[in-house]
Amino acid sequence: MTLKEIRKLKWSGKREYYRIEQGLYVEVLKNKKVYRLITKKNGKQIKATLGNFDEKTLTDVKKLKDRILVAIKDMDYNKATEYIRKELGIRESKKDKELKSKKVKENEKFLLKNIIQEFLQTRTKQEQNRIRNYIIKLLGDKDVREITKIDIIDFFKKVRELNVNPKKTTYLTNKMATIKRLKNNLNLFYKFLYLQFDIEHNPISNLTMKDIENLLGEKYKVTHFKATTNLNDIQELYKKICELKTDKDVNVNTHKTTSIYTKYALMFLMLTALRNGTLRRLEWEMIDWNKKVINIPGAITKTKKDFRLPLTDEMLKILKELEKINKKQKGLIFKGRNNNMMSENTLNVKIKKLSNNKTTAHGIRSAFATILKEQGENPLFVEEQLMHIVENKVGQAYTRTDYLVQRRKLLKKWESLITVKTQKEEQKSKITFSF
Repeated sequence: MTLKEIRKLKWSGKREYYRIEQGLYVEVLKNKKVYRLITKKNGKQIKATLGNFDEKTLTDVKKLKDRILVAIKDMDYNKATEYIRKELGIRESKKDKELKSKKVKENEKFLLKNIIQEFLQTRTKQEQNRIRNYIIKLLGDKDVREITKIDIIDFFKKVRELNVNPKKTTYLTNKMATIKRLKNNLNLFYKFLYLQFDIEHNPISNLTMKDIENLLGEKYKVTHFKATTNLNDIQELYKKICELKTDKDVNVNTHKTTSIYTKYALMFLMLTALRNGTLRRLEWEMIDWNKKVINIPGAITKTKKDFRLPLTDEMLKILKELEKINKKQKGLIFKGRNNNMMSENTLNVKIKKLSNNKTTAHGIRSAFATILKEQGENPLFVEEQLMHIVENKVGQAYTRTDYLVQRRKLLKKWESLITVKTQKEEQKSKITFSF
């Protein structure tokens, strides 16, 4: 449409649009003619006023229209409308401001540093520190729905260079171990997002440790835990644990005392050979006092299978003592500070110290397996108590027993073996007292 044709257009009693060229129209109103930009983005129409017919030349309007269309070519609807407003000096309407504010708040909700807070409360203190020091610090300002595999790989590269605690050399010498833990944390976090917010996006789902090793050019070194299989060492360790002075014994919490929960957790760990992580997550509701078992759900076991832990007299004695403190019998059996979950290092550090660095918490499991097998006990019952998968999938499908009766006898024997020195000390103290 030419300028001459535009001049001839008359008001027909209703508002009408006439196409001048692609994206540019003239609207005829009762008292004036107005140039309009009309285009589409993401299936939505964008309409903007470029100027009045009497105030702007057709050449200038065409140039303005072309400049805008080129600028917004690769933009989505929201960015395009925002750009056009700024270009034309149009003030945002109240409704547009409210929508924009609402969208900003919605986007902020999905920033990793904000949405991860609820997930953070479900992790141990050590995991929380790791998540804060690395994941939130390096990925916190990103939208969890838009994080890509490239972002994750860049994240791991930065983790290798980042030193959050210069005093601890393990952060420098075994960074791949930290990366492996962070990978697991991110995997669990995205599972949480799927369950809580129906976010199916998971940029780490198909990324294996081998992939990460190849990308970083560094291998994950397996650190073998220390373990003693000497029965005398294990007996001495249990004796030292039983002799620990607790905050309840002296009625005050000092650096020279141990938490009552830590002491009983250490004893329980040695008597059951449970994994550190499983033991720390045991709850009162799992105990069946009548059948003398703890029904451990698969959610807190490494194998992800339900497990029945038979209780011996010594274990029941520990639980009864803790019952006096936790009369409501709710929540965690072995609590950490402020009634939260005990740190994964609490038991490990204590066992290392008491054993003169001969064993770790996980090392107790090695001692349990080695000593009992040397004593002639059935390896199948030993491995079942350790929650090891000893059969193939076909065998597991046909085996319908967890050897509860046999494992109860096994644990009673283990109890009698490791408590020998403790019992002798108790007898001596009774004799001394009688004199």
